[in-house]
Amino acid sequence: MQDIHDIRPPVQFGFDPGLLKIILMVSGVIIFLVLAFFLIKKYLKKRKNIKGMMCLPAPMAPCEAALKELDLLLMRQMNDPRLFYFDLTSVLRKYIGSSFGINAIEMTSQEFIRGINNLDFDNVVKKDITRFQKYCDPFKYAGLVPEKNLLIQDISFIKKTILQIQENLIKNREKQMETPEGKQ
Repeated sequence: MQDIHDIRPPVQFGFDPGLLKIILMVSGVIIFLVLAFFLIKKYLKKRKNIKGMMCLPAPMAPCEAALKELDLLLMRQMNDPRLFYFDLTSVLRKYIGSSFGINAIEMTSQEFIRGINNLDFDNVVKKDITRFQKYCDPFKYAGLVPEKNLLIQDISFIKKTILQIQENLIKNREKQMETPEGKQ
């Protein structure tokens, strides 16, 4: 009899240590590259934000912004009086909200009227704003249609009111600046 010879060499069973080393090295390199990518991305984003912040213009004063919005409202076609009066009262509310630090835009008409009565400016102007707010509500909510010439008058009234409030704020600030100096 003859000896039996294998056709193939014996097959190893289990993990090949060389293959395991290669897999661990490749996965380590992939993790390193992903980590490097996110760190570089974060650095570039931070650097871009710093440059972007330097290029931003200074925000407009509340009075300037309100007057600009009124000019844009005047240039716009006034086809829908309901929308016009919503925008008109919104300009006034935004101005008062940003000047006095209240959330006037989110208030109902009654809350807004109560809120302005607690603010520190001329009582005549407060009464005018209250009257105007009550005057606008039927146009905004009941669907009444005002005359065309009233729209332009209302814009000029709001512009005049904003300027009066601004003058009053300037006078109050000047008084506050003078008061500490006089006491010292």
